[in-house]
Amino acid sequence: MKTLPLVVAGALLLLTAGCSSHDASDPSVGSGRPSPTSTAPSSTTAPSTTGSSASATPTPTSSPSTSSAPTCTTADLRVTVRPDPNGAAAGSTFDDVLLRNTGGTTCLMTGWPGVSFVTGSQGRQVGAPAARQGTPAVVSLAPGASAEALLQVAEAGNFAPCTTTPVRGLRVYPPNQRDAVFVPLPTKACAQTSAQQLTVRPVVLRG
Repeated sequence: MKTLPLVVAGALLLLTAGCSSHDASDPSVGSGRPSPTSTAPSSTTAPSTTGSSASATPTPTSSPSTSSAPTCTTADLRVTVRPDPNGAAAGSTFDDVLLRNTGGTTCLMTGWPGVSFVTGSQGRQVGAPAARQGTPAVVSLAPGASAEALLQVAEAGNFAPCTTTPVRGLRVYPPNQRDAVFVPLPTKACAQTSAQQLTVRPVVLRG
């Protein structure tokens, strides 16, 4: 009868040990709830402003130059021919081919006007077109301003042989333009294209 308490005591010791081992491995033991996952950033370093984020910023393009201006067209110009007050040479007369900007904006021109004798406003060309002399420069023509080109007209009698033909005026192409203007200037012209009766200088700003 003395062995029964010893057996019971041993059983109680084994049960207590088993319960202690189970509680230590159970995640619900201790705080009573799982540890929450942290949502805080792992690093407090500020985001970089260099690298790909900086290069993604669009680079502004340069605006068109405000000093640029369009080329003067025939439609922008009023073309006339007047005797040049300073021109004089034996056997030749000198005229100024005037090109006045009648448009509303400043325009640019450079080079020589194309000039030739014609039998009328819609007539045929007579003789050779004007030869070009001089070095051209860009002319900025404000509204209402004029450019001029000096035109030398040799007398038809200076050339031999020369078949003289009455002409009613000049066909004038403003520099670098395909549309021409007829300017009345009755005279006689050499029909031979070998006779260089006309010579023109490049346009300059009229003072």
